[in-house]
Amino acid sequence: MIDAVVCFHGPLPEAGKTIRYDIRIDRFERQGDSHLFFFRFDGSVDGKPLLTMRDGCAGFFDDEALRQGKGIVLADLERKPRPGKHPEGWKPWVAVKRGACDAAQVRALRSGDLAGAFGSDFEGLDILKAFGLPGGKMSLIDRIPELDPQGGKYGLGFARAEADILPDDWFLTCHFSDDPVMPGTLMYECCLHTLRALLMRLGFVGEDSLRWEPVPGIKSRLKCRGQVLPTTRKAAYEISIKEIGYGPEPYAIADALMFADGKPIVHITDMSLRLVGIDHARLERLWSSRRQPPSKAPLRAAGDRPGRPPIFDRDRILAFAVGKPSDAFGDRYRVFDRERVIARLPGPPYQFLDRIVRIDAKPWTLEAGGSIDAEYDVPDDAWYFAANRQPTMPFSVLLEVALQPCGWLAAYLGSALHSDTDLSFRNLGGKAVVHREVLPEDGTLTTAVKITKVSLSGGMIIQNFGMSIRRAKDGALVYGGDTHFGFFSKQALADQRGVLGQTPYVPAVREAARGERIAFPEFHPRDPEDPRSDAGEGPALPAKALSMLDSAPLFVPDGGPNGLGFLRGIKRVDPKEWFFTAHFHQDPVCPGSLGLESFLQLLKVAALERWGESRRGRFTPIGIGQPHEWVYRGQITPKNALVTVEAVVTRIDDARKRLTADGFLSVDGLLIYHMKNFSIERTDS
Repeated sequence: MIDAVVCFHGPLPEAGKTIRYDIRIDRFERQGDSHLFFFRFDGSVDGKPLLTMRDGCAGFFDDEALRQGKGIVLADLERKPRPGKHPEGWKPWVAVKRGACDAAQVRALRSGDLAGAFGSDFEGLDILKAFGLPGGKMSLIDRIPELDPQGGKYGLGFARAEADILPDDWFLTCHFSDDPVMPGTLMYECCLHTLRALLMRLGFVGEDSLRWEPVPGIKSRLKCRGQVLPTTRKAAYEISIKEIGYGPEPYAIADALMFADGKPIVHITDMSLRLVGIDHARLERLWSSRRQPPSKAPLRAAGDRPGRPPIFDRDRILAFAVGKPSDAFGDRYRVFDRERVIARLPGPPYQFLDRIVRIDAKPWTLEAGGSIDAEYDVPDDAWYFAANRQPTMPFSVLLEVALQPCGWLAAYLGSALHSDTDLSFRNLGGKAVVHREVLPEDGTLTTAVKITKVSLSGGMIIQNFGMSIRRAKDGALVYGGDTHFGFFSKQALADQRGVLGQTPYVPAVREAARGERIAFPEFHPRDPEDPRSDAGEGPALPAKALSMLDSAPLFVPDGGPNGLGFLRGIKRVDPKEWFFTAHFHQDPVCPGSLGLESFLQLLKVAALERWGESRRGRFTPIGIGQPHEWVYRGQITPKNALVTVEAVVTRIDDARKRLTADGFLSVDGLLIYHMKNFSIERTDS
């Protein structure tokens, strides 16, 4: 399909109806080796016009012709901002805020949970069951990284949605046999879903008896200049509303641009939607009768000291994670809103930074010496407590509480502006000590971070930090150490050679034959949004949401170079795993902290095998008071296939029930992580 102009003339057909089409081919043309045909059709239901299509053009192309396609090329005039059309005095029904919807919020919108998708502004509406986005096989968007009710070239609203494409997606396996490609009609539907989400954000909402339909008489023009194939990684849809109003139903007309792995491939002008079953007066009654939600006090445990007022609040931190960087740091980062890509902070549910309360650093000045204080409120019902299946903050979360403020300080200093090439931000390693566990009742954690060294060389930026975490309520030290990060180009990351100069232990054939295989059970919660929980009793293995291993195919209790134990665990990479969405926006990669978590989970297996199960106590997040060290020289991306983790036990303390080990993590055979002096301790009290 290349071109078409589609116009609807009546309501969409209901189940049981028959659509009849009168299809006519007007002419054929040949352009080189490609054959084109031009056609039109009329569709009707019960003798009444349903839709017409004019100026249709499709063709037969060989692979080379398809590969050479340049995609959509927009003229300067088409990009130029211009005023939109709206009724006098038009404004959205709800407060105008730029924002975003992560994967969990899109799922909430799909289920009709408006407040879960858009926030407290949508609480208190007199709606028994709100309608949302389509679900099931019609779940066509995974996240909405940008929602701007006053954005777009017409100033009436802009949205960008994204979808991860997998080779076995249903719309590829059924269309076509031996030539899998996303249907053009489904591309149109993806853009419609994005427009629906934007209109709901503007306040066009109601009961699930309402329905979205095209506006009769509006001619929508489609230009298709590219494909979504099994090799495509991500599709994106950008919507700009150009006209909005009531007739008397709420309606909007918009332009849409679709991308496949960053290449513009589909352009739709005058795409339309109207909300059937409600009008301006009913919307006004709905919003004017909204019950105001009760005010929510800051989340702090009893006994916490009052927090310092935020200099950067959670909204601005969230904007830098998944929204527009300029909303977080101002105009200097506006180039990264659309034209370029900047290294981000993790987003929910892996965001563990709530506010910045002290800054002693020069903005936009990349030099050592600057410091900040950051705060994170520990929810007593946080998903990771349920996922850990014991009332202890997992080590991976604790490490992120320490590291995420380092990323924020790097952004505050303007690191990304020191390169004309888009850079990714990666932790390279660190040395630290856990001084005490974090429990659900511990309240606010304060992380102090200082940048101690900055090096620029060969297009890379290396930064060293000192960090410490304390409980806000009593100042007790929780975690402290040093770490270093690097900014790297995509090419530099692709050329990484892994951990060099290390030779992992390889068990002999006889030793491996003595080993046993241990499977990891899949407890609830399965992901951070899963409300179900299989609570553990005593020291327990984590639930699926936090489990970073599928199995331990080799455990030799008396193996290894010193006869104290050897373990090997594996995990197959699922490109739709929740943490890729959260870490990072526009640069999906498995958090290194979760790689370290997989190593500790291996040690938990060995501890349970050595000391048996118990209905009392728990595992510490890592050995309390014992220094540990980690080295990263590579990454796990959605394109990888298999992660392998190996641990060599170096010390066993039966009195304290503590295991200490060194080990490595490999991805698809490349050694990328080195763990030194990691330990796990089992308490029975």
